This record gives sequence, C-alpha cells and structure tokens, in this order.
Amino acid sequence: MTTPQRTFTPDQLNRRTALKGVTLGAGAVVLQPFLNRLAAEARGETPPPRIIFVMQGNGLWPHHIQPKGIDKHKAIGLVDLPLADLELPDPISPLEPFKKRLGIIQNLSHKISGGGDHGKHYGALGCFNWRRGPLAQTVDHALASAQPSPIPVVGLAVQPSVEAVIVNTVSAIAPKRPQPMVCQPDIAFQSLFGSVAEGNAGKAFNARNKLLDWARSDVKRVQSELPSMDREKLDIYLDTFEQMRTRQDQIATMKDRLKANVPVIDKFNSKIVTERFEAQCAIAAAAIASGLTNVVTLDASPTAYHTWKELGVTVDGHSIGHMTGHPDRDKLCTPIRKFHAERVADLARRLDAVKEGNGTVLDNTLIVWMSDSGEEHHGFCSEWPMVLLGNLGGRLKTAGRFLQFPKYQSAGHRTIANFYLALLHAVGDKRKSFGEIDPALEGLRDVNQSGPLTEILA
Repeated sequence: MTTPQRTFTPDQLNRRTALKGVTLGAGAVVLQPFLNRLAAEARGETPPPRIIFVMQGNGLWPHHIQPKGIDKHKAIGLVDLPLADLELPDPISPLEPFKKRLGIIQNLSHKISGGGDHGKHYGALGCFNWRRGPLAQTVDHALASAQPSPIPVVGLAVQPSVEAVIVNTVSAIAPKRPQPMVCQPDIAFQSLFGSVAEGNAGKAFNARNKLLDWARSDVKRVQSELPSMDREKLDIYLDTFEQMRTRQDQIATMKDRLKANVPVIDKFNSKIVTERFEAQCAIAAAAIASGLTNVVTLDASPTAYHTWKELGVTVDGHSIGHMTGHPDRDKLCTPIRKFHAERVADLARRLDAVKEGNGTVLDNTLIVWMSDSGEEHHGFCSEWPMVLLGNLGGRLKTAGRFLQFPKYQSAGHRTIANFYLALLHAVGDKRKSFGEIDPALEGLRDVNQSGPLTEILA
C-alpha cells in the first residue's frame, strides 16, 4: 500500500524532515527572477511567443494524423493543402474546434536521434543520438534562452507510478545537465503557485524556503569533503538550490498575476494517470498564462508501457506497439491517441480563455504535439509526424495547413533540425544549424540540413 505523502509546515520542519523534503522533490523546479509582463504589456510591447511541447510516448503513427482522402504514399514532391478543405481523421478529431489554428506536418526525418528503440529520450528534442544521454542543450531550452522568463522551461511529466516525483527524460538545460521533470501535479503546483495558494499549498511554499536554506548550507558543508569526481555533481545541486531560493523570493512578488491564473486543485493528488495528465495540462497552461515561463515541456513518454484501463484499453502500450498487422491494433490505440488530442485541445482552450492585448494568450502560443520515438513504437525515424496548434503570434505560417514533405532521401526532403531552426528563427535566434547532421542525407540534391524550414516561417 502506498504511504501518503506528508506536507510539512515551517514549524514542523527540523533537520531530518528538511533533508527528507529534498528527496521528495523540493528542488524540482528551477526559478529565476521575474520580468514584469503586465508592465511590458502596458508599455505596448508585443507579448512574447510561447511554446508548449507535448511528447507522445510509443510513437505517433502517421496515418492517425493524415487527413482523410490524402494518400500519403502516392504524393510526389511537397504537398501543401489548406486544412479547411480536408477532414481530420478520428484519432485527432478532438482538435476539430481548433482546425483553423491547426497545422499537420508529415515526413520530416530525425534519424540522427537513433532508431529501433522504444523512445529517443533527449535525442527527441535534441539532434543527437539518444544513447549519448543529455549530450547538448535541447531545443526547448534553446528557445527559452532566446526569450528570458522567470522560469526558463517548466518541465512536467506524466508517469504511471504515483511514487515517482522527478524524472530526467527528454529535456536538457546544457550538456550533462538534464531538466528535472516533475511528475506529481501537487508538487509542481506548490512550486509554481504556492506563494498565492491557500491552506497546505501556501504553507508548503513557506516551508520550502526554510528547507532550501538548510539544503544549500548542507551542500556547501560537505562539498570540500568529496572526491573531485563527485564535487562536480554537487556543484550542480548547489547551483540549483541557490537559484531556487532566489527565485522563490521573486515568485513571492508576483502574487497578483499568479493569483489570477491559479488552476483549480481537484485532480492534483489523483492516483489515476488520466487525471494527473489533466492536472499537468492545467499547470502548464497556468504557468504560461501567469508569465512564469515561455516554454513548457510536458513529457508523456513514460506512459509508453502503461495500460490505459481508464480509457477502456486492456492491453498495455508496449504490447500494442508490437501488434503490427493485427486487426485490433488501431482499435486499441485510437482511444489513447484521442485522449492525447483532447489534452492538446484542453491546453488550447485554457490559453484562449486568457485575454492578452487585443487577443488571447493562445494567439501568441504554439503547441507542438510530437512523438518521442518517431513514427512507430520502434521508430527508425525516417519520418517524425507532428501536430501544431497556434502560430506564435503570426511568426509562423502553420495555422490551417497540411504539409507533407518528400520522403526520406528524396529531393526536397527536410528534417526535424530544420523545424527546430524555424522555431528558433521565429523567436529571434537566427543560428544556421542545430545539433548534429544526418550523414545519410549529406550531398543529396536539394536536401539542406542547415537553415530553417522556410515553408513555415512568416
């Protein structure tokens, strides 16, 4: 039986409980000084572009996002069609209300991330082989660097296990510096909104300040006693605690903006995966709307092995992935895919409800729903399907379009690296390359791995 997690108030904290609190994820979310977004809006400044990555575990099958009536295999060259004239397939039908803001892109490759495995981990948002770990900064942090905010990237994860607090999965701040992904919505909520929350959440926020003070003093105390090989790891922890303590103070100054966007707590302590997923989406939208961050990475890839009984599916995701050719495979997977589509639609609805300037926060946001492993359960990544919602305030020409690029190694083929470069260019980072290149594409006619995906840039 799972032991319920205890929330400590400041007067209950002692040395022992403080250290226990660290292991329970007190250092899960890294914060940095707040930039007053409301003041910027009052000065007439353009709202910053925001991006939310939603990572789908077990692959995103191309036919599940292919508009009806478009034969994927007969097309020659670039296919560019208005979505208004096309019918969405059933697995992504929950996105129909946002069809005018929707973009579907097929046939971008990402073989450099590695092939044949269940997931590509850091390689998905980076452009390097996943087996090399957090080799370099992933694109979410590169985007965050181009548009500073109090929290560079809010990292959230959906885990089948209710005990999991923090995982390191898909996002990297820098080489060998993974982004902690918070798995428990209540902990993420307390970290982000505890300063304005009532009851236990508010008490936990104050308790965390005291806990962080003790934690960083303990780190400093033992630092000189460790071997050099461990000292580097400890430096990272110390840096995290120092940043967190400073940023906790900064969050306390944001109470008015935060209070207006605090999500309702109802499913944050649920043991049901689908409800925790919904809660994480509420946190993601609130973090964006409150101005805490401009980039959220919501990683659902850890659910790749989950059995979605909550959705009426009785076969686990891993087994479904290995049912290629089985007549029931689509029937089993479609409810899972539709649930993810509903979460993307929920994010969009929440952001569209928050007024900003002459529009809404959604107007300046892009939601990227993509696979963690390419086109299949064991994806070899010659294609990496993705669904986009939004256009970053007109910086992208993705809304209402279906784009299908030429297949792998054909003239005109493009890669995920080109897509990431387009996002970076859209937020002001004009770099010419991102990550490593696919050697199998070098020298091919009209296959350029450097530079942005110009077809989607405004």
